[in-house]
Amino acid sequence: MKKKQHIKLFSHNDLDGFGAPLLLSALQPILFNGVDFDLTTCSAGNLDKELERFFRQPDVQSYTDIYIMDMTPDSQYSFQQLENHFANHWLIFDHHESEEDLRKQHATNCISPAHPEVNPSATSLVWDWVKQNVNFANVPTQRQQQLGELVELIRAYDTWDWQNDPDMSAQERRSADELNQLFWFYPLSQSQKFVESVYQTGWEKYRAQNALLINTLNGRRQRYLDRHLKNVTEFTVDGHSFGVVYASDFKSEIAHALLQRHDVEAALVIDAHSVSLRSNGKLDVAQFASEYFNGGGHADSAGGILPINPIKEAEEAIVQAVKQQAQVNAETAKEEQNNSNSLADSLDPEMADKLAALFKKE
Repeated sequence: MKKKQHIKLFSHNDLDGFGAPLLLSALQPILFNGVDFDLTTCSAGNLDKELERFFRQPDVQSYTDIYIMDMTPDSQYSFQQLENHFANHWLIFDHHESEEDLRKQHATNCISPAHPEVNPSATSLVWDWVKQNVNFANVPTQRQQQLGELVELIRAYDTWDWQNDPDMSAQERRSADELNQLFWFYPLSQSQKFVESVYQTGWEKYRAQNALLINTLNGRRQRYLDRHLKNVTEFTVDGHSFGVVYASDFKSEIAHALLQRHDVEAALVIDAHSVSLRSNGKLDVAQFASEYFNGGGHADSAGGILPINPIKEAEEAIVQAVKQQAQVNAETAKEEQNNSNSLADSLDPEMADKLAALFKKE
């Protein structure tokens, strides 16, 4: 009797990161009937830690396969553990250029784009892969079109083709942008539920149901961008110019707008823990992210981890400033008291009496 498949999924925690593994769940009744999926998502730079934790679990042998999506392990030790625990039962669906050399070393287990001329995303890699399944023809044509549209919207946004591809229609650009906005509107704890709902409903119907929210988010985003882009700091490193700004939302959009409004080669958008980088094509930000922020990505779009927490640093700076000001205030008050005492001591008794009578309240 064939052993039931119990597949462990690891993926990134952005729209493409959720879109890739949940596409398998959306097709489960037809293509993966009886398969159990167990999904863990994580932020950039943390995959190896998650894998290390997973391989130490006593029930690791209960899984038959492991799929990694929208990320690639950075450590050869992780690859060794994948092979030791799962032999040929592991796959990687990733498209980031900074880890391309690593994937080439394990090409047998890494899914390549079916259409190399098109910038792939993790979700589009999964989509091309499932279409090769012998049972894919059993997926109703309307359902194929519905899922295919969502896959393309996710791909267009994640690769930034929604901004860079001159052949993409205005409607498709707008839809890719709106889908990503909706994804980030919900808290991370609701991300899986959101993507599952969109896959189930289809974009056209889901967009109509949420038109008011989408219009509201468009206005909110524009105000957010205008407000935050007032506080851009420019600097130069190794002959390259950068603009850096703090923002916890709309990072890609802020980075794109920063490059349009400021004469810099790359934009860095930071929050409490991470940095998002965008380039105008003159600097490989994937390499820069790898060297400075333990990150990676694409030549014109990358991310990484901050070595400091800017919020904590700012809070500590404020605390120190308040303490220093308190010390200055205390020293000033003491000096004024000493000056007052000195003045009183310098007056003869007769003059002191006259001054006291002059300022005495009625």
